[in-house]
This record gives sequence, structure tokens and C-alpha cells, in this order.
Amino acid sequence: MPLAKACGMGVIAKRPVANVAWKYRTRPEDPYIQPYWERLRQLDYDFLRQPLGDAVGIALRFTLSLEGVHTAIVGSTQPGRWQQNARQLAAGPLPPEQCAEIRARWKAIADSRWTGEV
Repeated sequence: MPLAKACGMGVIAKRPVANVAWKYRTRPEDPYIQPYWERLRQLDYDFLRQPLGDAVGIALRFTLSLEGVHTAIVGSTQPGRWQQNARQLAAGPLPPEQCAEIRARWKAIADSRWTGEV
């Protein structure tokens, strides 16, 4: 992010809701989702225990609260989903304290091998 900023480049966040992997009670069959599911099980974020729409909203708002992130690619198979996401984002960035809590949990739990997924 600092390098992109220094170069005057924008940043696009891909998969800002991690394929909503936390909604699966057991390991999903889709190998594309499995790394997110495994990581989120370990991270055990409190906000992921909220109703699905609220948790998605927090994940989106967190991603777009990060300095240097300019837009996010949120895929969906449901046509009306973009409207739900837009309503969630209307609440604005997450409070700095909540962003700090999410980051602190990541730093405490994340494995150094957890690189970005492509």
C-alpha cells in the first residue's frame, strides 16, 4: 500500500468479504474458498457471529476504511446484492477503534504464511 501511494496509484481490494467463507459450518468443498474458511476459523472474529448481512457490512467497511484502498471488487451471484452492499457502505468507514481491533486480532493470530490469495 505505501508503494502504491508513493507511485500515485490506486488500490483495488479483491474479495473483500473472503467469499463469505464464515457462513459454512464445515469445510467447503470449493477449494477456492477453503483458505479463507480455514483462516477465519482461526481468527474467530466477533463480528462474524452477527447476522450475515451485518458481518458482510463490517467486512466491506473495514476493507474500504484501509488507507490507500480506493475500490473493492465484490462478486455475487445474486443481482440485488450490490444494493445491500451499498446500503451497508452508506454507514461510512468503520470507527478507527473497530479497525484497530480487527487488525490486532490478525496480528495476534495470523500465520506468516498467510499471503494474499489470487
